[in-house]
Amino acid sequence: MMIREAEIHDAAVIEELYRVLLPNNQEIAVWPERIQQVRESADSFLLVYEEDGCILGTLHLHICLDALSGDRPFGVIERVVVSSEQRGKGIGNQMMKFAEELAKERSCVKLMLTSGSARVDAHRFYSALGFDGESSKAFKKYL
Repeated sequence: MMIREAEIHDAAVIEELYRVLLPNNQEIAVWPERIQQVRESADSFLLVYEEDGCILGTLHLHICLDALSGDRPFGVIERVVVSSEQRGKGIGNQMMKFAEELAKERSCVKLMLTSGSARVDAHRFYSALGFDGESSKAFKKYL
């Protein structure tokens, strides 16, 4: 088992995982070139969970500059997904803890994430990890 940054040859598997997460999104396209750009960014971490040569999960951590907290940034986690047949085995937990450690290494003041309003199991998962889903409400506008 290893958690690592995604590589260009992971694009097709990550795209499959995103289709599991967002089955009604017809515009999912994960390009190897984009994965390389993410790898080259000091503030973006597209992580994958790999076991026996198979990618079983992914998440994306962004480190965001913040003017509120001196020189401390904040982190945003997006698109946390584990393959359907591998859920309940601790993979998501391990990826989230890995991302949290990365955020701590970068002195992040907080971590934020959004989750679809109907994903009740995911909400329980995030709450168990210490995320507060009651103090804020997320708003999105797709462009």
